[in-house]
Amino acid sequence: MIVSATKLTSVGIWLLLGTLVFEGSAHRLQQHEAHILQHVRPRSSEETQQQAALEVIGRLISEEQAKQFHVNVDSTTERNSFQIFKESAGDQPVEIRASSGIAATKAFYHYLKYFCGCLVAWEGSQLQLPKPLPAINVSIIAPSSIVYYQNVCTWSYSFTWWRWSQWRRHIDWMALQGITLSLAPFQEDIWTEVFLEYNLTKPQIDNHLSGPSFFAWQRMGNIRGWGGPLTKSFANFGRTLQQRVVHEMRRLGMALALPAFAGHLPVQFRALYPNVTFANVSVWNNFPPQYASPLYLEPTEPLFAEIGSRFLRRMVDVYGSDHIYFADPFNEIDPASPSGKYLSSVASAIFSTMTKVDPAAVWLLQGWMFVKNPFWSSRAIRSFLTAVPVGRMLVLDLQSEQFPQYVRTASYAGQPFIWCMLSNFGGTLGMLGSVEKVHRGIREARNNSSFTMIGTGITPEGIHQNYAMYEFALEMGWDEGLDSMERWFNSYAMSRYGTTTEGRATEAWNIFRTTVYSFAGLELMRGKYTFNRRPSSKLSPWVWYDVDAFNQGVQLLLSFAEATNCNELCRHDLVDVTRQLLQNTADALYLTIMDDYKRRNVTRYRGHATLFLELLSDLDRLLLTNEHFMLGPFLESAKSFGETSLERQKYEYNARVQLTLWGPQGQIVDYANKQWAGMVRDFFRARWSVFLDELDRALVSNGTINDSKLREKIFRTVELPFTTNNRHYNTSALGNTIETARFVYDKWSGKLHGFKKLPTTDTGKKNKRRKTRWLS
Repeated sequence: MIVSATKLTSVGIWLLLGTLVFEGSAHRLQQHEAHILQHVRPRSSEETQQQAALEVIGRLISEEQAKQFHVNVDSTTERNSFQIFKESAGDQPVEIRASSGIAATKAFYHYLKYFCGCLVAWEGSQLQLPKPLPAINVSIIAPSSIVYYQNVCTWSYSFTWWRWSQWRRHIDWMALQGITLSLAPFQEDIWTEVFLEYNLTKPQIDNHLSGPSFFAWQRMGNIRGWGGPLTKSFANFGRTLQQRVVHEMRRLGMALALPAFAGHLPVQFRALYPNVTFANVSVWNNFPPQYASPLYLEPTEPLFAEIGSRFLRRMVDVYGSDHIYFADPFNEIDPASPSGKYLSSVASAIFSTMTKVDPAAVWLLQGWMFVKNPFWSSRAIRSFLTAVPVGRMLVLDLQSEQFPQYVRTASYAGQPFIWCMLSNFGGTLGMLGSVEKVHRGIREARNNSSFTMIGTGITPEGIHQNYAMYEFALEMGWDEGLDSMERWFNSYAMSRYGTTTEGRATEAWNIFRTTVYSFAGLELMRGKYTFNRRPSSKLSPWVWYDVDAFNQGVQLLLSFAEATNCNELCRHDLVDVTRQLLQNTADALYLTIMDDYKRRNVTRYRGHATLFLELLSDLDRLLLTNEHFMLGPFLESAKSFGETSLERQKYEYNARVQLTLWGPQGQIVDYANKQWAGMVRDFFRARWSVFLDELDRALVSNGTINDSKLREKIFRTVELPFTTNNRHYNTSALGNTIETARFVYDKWSGKLHGFKKLPTTDTGKKNKRRKTRWLS
């Protein structure tokens, strides 16, 4: 290899080093991969996995149908492989032979989807199996050694108020998708026991442990005590739930990563150990002192190993172990020093604490801390990563579809990594995806022998939106030959709605694929559109796709729904795409309103302001027709955990404040907002009503508005009261989805051309280099 003597950028140096290190070293990667994969493998017996897989099948289809499937788990076959055989379309059973229980359930779903035209999703299922079952002879070996699922934030944004019945269904879905590795993050029960052993009082522990909606950020050392205190009943519930969850996942052959000690402690430890070095964690997102800055114990201190091993040993005793442990010490928290020696000692100390308890430990690290953070130079990253033996760390490249880090880090200095699609922040709604980047990125990384990629996965902060994107990304982990996105989306639409021919439904979904799911930019998309943002005169809405084309897709899906037996998934999607149409219309209408205001045209302003509020009322009515788009069920789930009226009030507050202000004074306002019936009416519409009234008064008086004062007024009169309100919301859907969607479409789709055109690039302030907000 000949290298020019001209300047090399830091990225170029990394690429050069990466090439030199990994060229001709495929066998070394295989060795490192083998070390990890000996742990990311089923612990249950073949018989147990086989029975667990049959139980999944039995829960999905009728008893008579389930008898037509025979499962044989054979761990001597290739990892993540399966065979499906049925000689003819007669009465013979479908024979499934698979390497694990997970591979068996994936095989079953492969048959359901591609040979029976069925689909199982978060929002429901379409399981009209043909009679007789079709013949099949298929063998598949997954190109991904690991298929991963979860973000540490998913437990806080989507799973907080789940009970076992919901987890039971979700584990079945995970098994059908062929997920082989996930997280078991609940840990507050163990920390309570450990803190008591260090003589912390109950009030001191209460001041540290957050409420259920904010566990993720307390665990990462961003906040302390917010939304708490944690009740004993919820801690006991979480412990029992996690034991059931990990037990069932392991029965199927899935591996679970347990939390390890990352260094974050209650502030009282400083007084308990005055001679120990603790770092002052910087205040995160302007949280007030009583909720900010837990301590960070220097990993090089002997106390770190003592506390960490005590915590991890208890975790293993209670939850078992697959020898994989996650620890993320610096998510949106900079280390005390950028020196390579210090960072190496930190990583080495954290890993040593794991191996002290489990000599076979593998450290699962989220690579998010390296994203858009200038602290992490190439040298700093290399010092940190190489302190752990290669093959004993597994890195999640957390948002590979938008901000991949495996290139600039020379494939994480040789550590194996998983290519992950994040796609969603905060669990916000709004149709968004980068299907082409996912398709291309996984294939390119997989086919480049210099990369240490050993798996694929999804890492959404919140689920229950854009389902097609997640199933597509997971499919990429099992189907090496997935070469046509158009064919995949055609098949997806037909299976989702139970139609056997291509037509309006498939046309609609391929329009969605080339519009809302074609995002290819680097802008920080966070689900904050116009109507679900705090009102301001300085908003700059924009889109990355042709809105007229998208609306044609809405019309196609609507006409399909009207002409067929629209199933539950069809009705869900009809609400979602019509909601998106109104979202885009609201963006354009806002620009029109602000144009009227700047031109001082009172008559036009009032007409458009009235339309804006009317649009939000229509949106609330549309969302109310489907329980997946309603605030009521979410709040009632939260309240159901309360054993007293005070606890019910606290849990409802946890739920409401996460959706709105996030912090006590709106530190991260709207980050996790949801376009739900009830919330649109009483939160979003109420804010815009205040804002539009102020603009009207300014026009009449020939004055101006003060955005800061208006923001404070909205905070006092709408936002803060909403978080403490106890108003009851519908828990059952009202109205006819198809009729309401038709009414909304006919009323609003034609109005869009009368409003200002949405720009197709971000015309607002460009994203400045800054620390990326985790909420992640």
